[in-house]
Amino acid sequence: MTFNIVHTTAYEYSAPAIESFTELRVRPRQSNRQTVHHHVTEVTPRAALEEFADYYDNVVECLSVPYRHKCLTVTSRSTVETLPHKDALSGLDLTVSEAVRLYWPQRRELFDFLMPSIHAPITPEIEAMSKQQLPSSGSFCDMVKGLSSYIYETFTYMPGVTDIRTPLSDVLRKRQGVCQDFAHLMIALLRAAGLPARYVSGYIETDSVRGGSGLVGATASHAWVEVYMPSGVWVGIDPTNDMLEGERHVQIGIGRDYHDVPPLRGVFKGAKRQQLSVMVTVSRTTGEMVTD
Repeated sequence: MTFNIVHTTAYEYSAPAIESFTELRVRPRQSNRQTVHHHVTEVTPRAALEEFADYYDNVVECLSVPYRHKCLTVTSRSTVETLPHKDALSGLDLTVSEAVRLYWPQRRELFDFLMPSIHAPITPEIEAMSKQQLPSSGSFCDMVKGLSSYIYETFTYMPGVTDIRTPLSDVLRKRQGVCQDFAHLMIALLRAAGLPARYVSGYIETDSVRGGSGLVGATASHAWVEVYMPSGVWVGIDPTNDMLEGERHVQIGIGRDYHDVPPLRGVFKGAKRQQLSVMVTVSRTTGEMVTD
């Protein structure tokens, strides 16, 4: 499938900002799962862009506006082709404890994705839930898929009840949240069981197309999970929709949790307040590049 994606972020300051600096993580990843045919980032007021690959090989674009400005608008335009994904999860016949032992030789490479992180802490409550949902004697494939189903069936997708500062303990108490919350919860439960898991930020085609079913996700961005297989493959799982990552998912970045891959992060000087607005469109196309 090929998608045209337009992601616009606009900041309006209460008074002219003297200067601002911004990091962007909105360029889709180039990988064996997807091909980025076109990408351009437009900034108003005009500013030079520099880019680099961060620790997790995500593309980061940086911009600095070193003069007074009342507004800052950043628009990312991409044309991405997603490729069919094979189900690499269902072919393994082993238990959770056997999988944990197979990870041991790679424990250094997988360290970041086995440890607790800012948004995916491993608390006593998480440990108890993990033992219940991911028993060591259970089938690895069935338990991982079952964990996604458990989150999907037990927690209600409810925009507005949480934000990125909401601790996981509140999500567990409310049994409500959004895709970032469910991704963080699944990651924490997997890591508590000794299974490497990482956070994926991206986009999802939420609309029903040609009689297909609509998917749930945030308007601005989506989040899901990748679990590392003993076979050496990262497999994406979307607990918000209780499905494996597919052609309707477009990856932007990967990390330990949201803290590693926010779409925008920056600072400004001079103004006391800012108003943020975000608009994202993900539209399936026959291959024409998005240019305006």
